[in-house]
Amino acid sequence: MSGLIYLFQGAISAAIHAVVCYTSSPATSLRQFVGPEAPPPHPLLAHVYGVKNSYTSIIRLYAAYNLANPLVYDLAVFSFVGVLFLYISEAFVYRTVGLREACFPYVIAGSCFVWMVFQRDWYLSQ
Repeated sequence: MSGLIYLFQGAISAAIHAVVCYTSSPATSLRQFVGPEAPPPHPLLAHVYGVKNSYTSIIRLYAAYNLANPLVYDLAVFSFVGVLFLYISEAFVYRTVGLREACFPYVIAGSCFVWMVFQRDWYLSQ
């Protein structure tokens, strides 16, 4: 049951942010990109980020209702890997995100990734 809650919450959060990326100003939807090398907020960048959040939301929502399917489970795991990769590279390689702004994605995506890896056998045996 907790798997459903983690994935459903992640799906809803990603869907809300996807809508924000398309409906609000780029400065609002890209607020986390404030590092020393951050590009100026632009509608195209906000829309690309919105698309990324849209497919992340769809993958996690589908996985929340199909946790026993190994292919869908692995896609959900990789959606968290993608978030970690995005924020680690943006913070430490490209320097477009500050550590303070990346802290929440590190904790949430990192804990969900670890939880899903350790619980994989249990959920796939259901």
